[in-house]
Amino acid sequence: FGQGIINAFNQSGSFGLASKITSPLGQLGPEQAPRFVSRTALPNLPVASGAATQNFPYSPPANNFSISWGVDNKLKTPYAQVFNLSLQRTLPGGFTLEADYVGRLGRKLLEQSDLATPVNFYDTKSGTSYFQAGAQLASLVDANGGSSKATVANIPYFENVFPYMANVSTTSCPNPNHSATQAIYCNEWTAYRSVLGETTALADIDFYCSGTTSYGCTSSQSRFWQNQFSSLYAWTTNGSSSYSAGQFILRHPVSHGFQMDLSYTLGNSIDEGSDAERANETLGGTGSYLTNSFIPSQSRAVSDFDTRHLVTFNGSYTLPFGKGRAFLSSGGKLTDLAFGGWRLASVARWTSGFPFSIGEGGYTTDWEIGSYSVKTSQFQAHTIRTSNGTPNAFANASAISASTTTGGPYIRLPYPGEAGERNAFRGDGYFDDDASLSKPFKITEKQTVQFTWEVFNVTNSVRFNTRNLTTNPTSGTFGNYSAMLNTPRRQEFSLRYNF
Repeated sequence: FGQGIINAFNQSGSFGLASKITSPLGQLGPEQAPRFVSRTALPNLPVASGAATQNFPYSPPANNFSISWGVDNKLKTPYAQVFNLSLQRTLPGGFTLEADYVGRLGRKLLEQSDLATPVNFYDTKSGTSYFQAGAQLASLVDANGGSSKATVANIPYFENVFPYMANVSTTSCPNPNHSATQAIYCNEWTAYRSVLGETTALADIDFYCSGTTSYGCTSSQSRFWQNQFSSLYAWTTNGSSSYSAGQFILRHPVSHGFQMDLSYTLGNSIDEGSDAERANETLGGTGSYLTNSFIPSQSRAVSDFDTRHLVTFNGSYTLPFGKGRAFLSSGGKLTDLAFGGWRLASVARWTSGFPFSIGEGGYTTDWEIGSYSVKTSQFQAHTIRTSNGTPNAFANASAISASTTTGGPYIRLPYPGEAGERNAFRGDGYFDDDASLSKPFKITEKQTVQFTWEVFNVTNSVRFNTRNLTTNPTSGTFGNYSAMLNTPRRQEFSLRYNF
């Protein structure tokens, strides 16, 4: 592994490594304070009273249900296979055209996976698993518009695995004569589906054995979590990636005062997660984690940084006016001073939209990281301004948000066991065009003054950042952008004296 993981552990520590000892203010005066013995010898720091010693290996306490992170002790060395093909041809007028294919396959890549993901507990009597039964109950919540008053049919899995939930009487389910399925539906699934997610409901009926009232569990041993952790995200080397791109480049070297490069790239990058090694569950990242560690392929989609189309341009041109040029070459010193030597330069970059996902309001599959919502019909993101002027990624954000309570018609919240649809939408892409106009004014043989006028974002175009987008569909600000991807137009004027 690399420096990123080491730096992350240095900042946050891990099991038994994170500690803090603070000396009381004024305990040590100038005479008693530890000092370096020499440039290479550390001072002898006194052990603070009450400081605990730690033995290794350290075992986190049981029944702690903590949220933590770490590194898999079986990391492999990541590697990549790279291949490319390039064709080049000279064109009339000094131009060169180049066509390239670039491919890269990444294997055993670092990926963040929750080693404490709730298991897909299988019930041999009903022949079904938790993911199947949990999804069935979640779909009933959606079909009933989230109403806890609806009556649902028995689901054998819940009757067999959670028999102690039968006849539980609570405020949400006051009728004492109901099945375990009905009790779980009205007490837990409807209460948490759009707020904290089904993992919260599952923890209530399994690990904590209580909600608004005691559920009467007969065993303290969880069947879905091991008791030390509710979440243990760790770097593993189970990831993979694939990148393919076609590139077309038109070049013209400096000749007669003209130079340019124009390129177009059609590319596609796919992976299961796109976070850098320096990120983790504690320090943050793009949120590109595996939410179902048992089925990593559910998270495979276009990369968070996937750029389908990219156009770049740079060029400069010395205007053909003044001494030795095509126009006004014999106009005299004043004419050359006014019109000669002006150089126009430009740099421009345009990309297609960057991908983003619609999240969820809770934690359906994993205790710590939410899954992504699932499209129930085909629709696209389209940036608009809301009535109060706020930029939003969707023309119908309120309707999309409302559909989460019914499972459609735009999206539904994920079901237990689902990672959802990662990077299913495209927001704004990047666009920027910068230009400059400059001219040197010769004073003497060895002295010049150069004037430069630079304009950044000439067209004053506005693009918003998909990394700063509210993706929780159950929030009141769903779809709102909060930051720009490029900067507003800016102009700079300068004079430079060279001698």
